[in-house]
Amino acid sequence: MTAQIIDASDLDELRRVGQELREGATVIAQTDTNYGVFASPFSRIACSRLYDMKKRDGAKPLTLFVSAPRDWATWAFAPESADMNALVAAFWPGPLNVILRRKPVVPDWVTSGQDTVSVVHNLSAPINLLSVFAGLPLAATSANISGTVSTGLVDFALAAEHLGGDSDYLIRSTTAPDSTMSSTIVSLVGGASIIRQGDVGADALRVVVPSLV
Repeated sequence: MTAQIIDASDLDELRRVGQELREGATVIAQTDTNYGVFASPFSRIACSRLYDMKKRDGAKPLTLFVSAPRDWATWAFAPESADMNALVAAFWPGPLNVILRRKPVVPDWVTSGQDTVSVVHNLSAPINLLSVFAGLPLAATSANISGTVSTGLVDFALAAEHLGGDSDYLIRSTTAPDSTMSSTIVSLVGGASIIRQGDVGADALRVVVPSLV
């Protein structure tokens, strides 16, 4: 393994790693579901490294992690802003990714050239601190080789095995999330729809957004 292991409770080290994210570093860390691998969305080279180390299809976009609920509006438009505001109030921070229209400031290499972007605000303290220390949202995908995990979540051991030899840093958390599945994904583009079911269930979502299909 070549990744430097950092304790998630070490704020000085997280601050240093956050600053290095700005310079193109890649970092593996615990989200509210899987361990993910992160980079600055504004570094084309760093984002390309995520695709290369994961062997990810270039047509599949990355997810944008923001450090505060309101920050989604900096990077995306919500065609139905009332629905987005309701989802944010009910489920963020948490394992709910929302697909929205991207703003021009989001680079093409994050979205694979699509006009949409998936945005999430997690409870995970390491992710939010890294984003704050970097002064950036973070582009990410799960920290495993594509196509190798069909059930369960990517934990520390699997992330280290799959991508620890390629990433610059690996943030080790001492507590696991409560989630049992990957994040729920909802799209608010062209109507409200569930793209992937996770621990945030359809019934709970429809209480907040009744038009969701």
